[in-house]
Amino acid sequence: MSRANLEIEDGGFAVYGPGHLKKINAMRRAKSLPDVETPLIPTKGEALFTTAEEMHHEPSSCSNCVFLRSDKHCALIGPRTRIANLTHSQIEYWPCCSMHTYGISKNPDYLTSGDPDYMGLVWINAPKVGQKHGGANCGGCDGGDDCDHYLVDGGTEKWDSPTGFCRALQTTVACGDVCSLWRDDDILGWREAQKLLDGQN
Repeated sequence: MSRANLEIEDGGFAVYGPGHLKKINAMRRAKSLPDVETPLIPTKGEALFTTAEEMHHEPSSCSNCVFLRSDKHCALIGPRTRIANLTHSQIEYWPCCSMHTYGISKNPDYLTSGDPDYMGLVWINAPKVGQKHGGANCGGCDGGDDCDHYLVDGGTEKWDSPTGFCRALQTTVACGDVCSLWRDDDILGWREAQKLLDGQN
């Protein structure tokens, strides 16, 4: 494709004709091919991003999710997995999964029997025992536990900074925001939580 053969319109934009389509399609294919060097950055929609305002400034947990049933089970996960807070070694843990949807539960019927592993069900440690709300958010404010992806500048604690940088989304987020990419190394897996809950009966 030669520039000499291109018609240039006002503003410097090229006007492509049928003869240029083969080259343009090849460029589009090359641009869309994945590579091993460029990290994939999910969009907020892909990460099920929820703002602090949408969460009513509460951490994300099963206790404020519309899918929690009155029998302490989840309408999406099914009756085999018990969903309840627990205290172990003087640490209180709050359950939450990636499908969290904020709201007041109306005790929904079972909708499916989702796999707790695929849904990211974990028990999240609270900063202290006996909080009104616990669970996950980006910076660990409002009683939540912070995400390992959330970074702040200087010597400020994460939960004292109103905003920070999310390594996963590669953008600035608020301390009370939350998404399904939330990650922390100090959690209980759902299997261990079930054993502890069974022991509390």
